[in-house]
Amino acid sequence: MRKVRDWSKVIDRLNKSPKGELKIKMGSPGSAQVTRCRLLAEWSNLEATTRGATLILRLPGS
Repeated sequence: MRKVRDWSKVIDRLNKSPKGELKIKMGSPGSAQVTRCRLLAEWSNLEATTRGATLILRLPGS
């Protein structure tokens, strides 16, 4: 079953996080990489990397 995420809410949560970092477990390494590209295209002032199936979102300077 595919989990649909509201990425606007995820980015809001990132902005409110004390560390300025979120780790999100995705379904596969490929889906993490595709999501990383989509988020970077949609939001500026965002750093995104992947480690396997984990998507790591950071605010620059954090």
